Amino acid sequence: MKKLSKGMRGLIIGLAAVAVLGGGLGARSVVTKRRAAAAAAGAAETVTLQRSNLTQSINVSGVVASAETTNIYSTMNYPVKEIFVEVGDTVEAGDVLAVLDTATLENDIAQAEINYNGAKTALSDAVTNAQTSLAAAKITLEQRQMAAANAEKDLGTAQTDAAKPFDSATYDRAVNEARITLERKVSDNRSAQADYMKAVLNFDDYRYQNAVTDARIALDRRQADLAAAQKDYGDALTASYNAPEERDAALAKAQKAYDTANNAADDAQRALGRAQTDLTRAKDDAVKAARDKADAAARAEADARRACDKAVNDKSRAANDSKEANAKKVESAEKALADAKKQLEAAQNSVKSAENSLSQAQAKPGSAGKNVDLQALTLEKLNRQLDSGQIIAEAGGVITAVNAKVGAAPSGVLFVIDNKDALYVSARVKEYNLNTLFIGQEITITTDATGSKKCGAALSYISPKAVSEAGSTSVEFEIRAALTDPDDAIKIGMNAFLNIIQQTKENVYAVPVSAVVTDGRGSFIYAMPDRAEIPVTLGIKTSTSVEIAGGGLRDGLQILTDPEGKLSDGQERRMGFGPMGR
Repeated sequence: MKKLSKGMRGLIIGLAAVAVLGGGLGARSVVTKRRAAAAAAGAAETVTLQRSNLTQSINVSGVVASAETTNIYSTMNYPVKEIFVEVGDTVEAGDVLAVLDTATLENDIAQAEINYNGAKTALSDAVTNAQTSLAAAKITLEQRQMAAANAEKDLGTAQTDAAKPFDSATYDRAVNEARITLERKVSDNRSAQADYMKAVLNFDDYRYQNAVTDARIALDRRQADLAAAQKDYGDALTASYNAPEERDAALAKAQKAYDTANNAADDAQRALGRAQTDLTRAKDDAVKAARDKADAAARAEADARRACDKAVNDKSRAANDSKEANAKKVESAEKALADAKKQLEAAQNSVKSAENSLSQAQAKPGSAGKNVDLQALTLEKLNRQLDSGQIIAEAGGVITAVNAKVGAAPSGVLFVIDNKDALYVSARVKEYNLNTLFIGQEITITTDATGSKKCGAALSYISPKAVSEAGSTSVEFEIRAALTDPDDAIKIGMNAFLNIIQQTKENVYAVPVSAVVTDGRGSFIYAMPDRAEIPVTLGIKTSTSVEIAGGGLRDGLQILTDPEGKLSDGQERRMGFGPMGR
């Protein structure tokens, strides 16, 4: 019998309990030994057979998207002047998303209003008014021509300035001065380093050596005097005297001379020590002073080198800044010239229109009334275009893309608005799962953002064509699940997890998958305590449990959860589990 760990027994019992969804299945764990001992003792893990509900489902992951997406376009060619929204903003239908720069259009409208008013006046005096309109249009044309000429002149000036070489004289002087300073500091540093080495290797100790020599000579003399005094004292000790008083006087005199000489020798010894100490201190002081000077010179050289590098970098930066500024001036002048040319073209068209109006008035006075209608239509058209200068939200929702750019003419989709209240999850399923799916099928959805909370959804779309690559060994189809009770925490673009309920069976018997043994004779379970073999028919299956049916089933049966290794030797051989069958 295979020995199961405590953790494995708990896992099997737990899986069995989940599979029957609270159907009252119980389990008891018994420490098993090997097959022979288990068969003899009757030890086995079992579950109690009870009716319960069993649910079969598919679990896949997908991405949250919106079912209602609105793309915002513009038919105008005027550049975008200002954008009022960004990705993530919530808007309502009718909100202004951006405005276009319609300065040229406004000039055209102003001119059209002049033309319209002139046309109305022309009903009474068509020729006079047409002449007035033409004069006004020509004045505007002259203004636009002058503006275009000035813009072209400004562009030429900007291009000339951009072509001029960068005036680096000021920066060159700064770089030159910094390099001169650096050279001087390098020289100072080398000199200071040489002084330091001189102080270390060639210290001028002449005066101090003389003092040491003089102190040593004085010490030698005092030591000679001490030796002489010591000899005199010895001679006084060994001399012959006429009386004790004479001997004592001679010894006292010799002792005093000895003490004086000894003190003088000590003084000379200390004087020699001081002279030597002065020599050492003077040399150390000279070396320290030279080292400090050398360090200061090295720091001065480093500062000068940084200053030189800064001067060079300042020159390079100034050259680049000048080049960039000139380029921007040229770009601005080119844009101004382009705008002036557009306005000039509009003014020329206005002049032509005024000339035509005058010709018509002169040729056929009755046409003034028609001209009023024509100018009214023109003005109305221009005003409609002006109204289109505002980019309006056509639906409410969340801004999920902003493709409009300030200064650029509208092109393609400018804004994307997604309805956050109409969300669905797009996922993929294997082809073998398609036959269990249908539109409207119940689905539960979870996300990392909502934790364990389950949101309801319904299957709303099944792709008619595989979305996997042609020739793929794993064919997949896209499905979409529309959220029926969305949560505010669920956002577009989030990952989501779908639990698709395939089928649920109520009041059925279910056992762990490991409890069923299938061989050439059919499928069987084994009931304790005598390990009776019961034939069963299999129904729906989950990852842990399987539905069973059969005449020998009843509530309360103790069913072996893992029959392998727990049957008698005869049963094992019949099932192919004996020594030769494994």
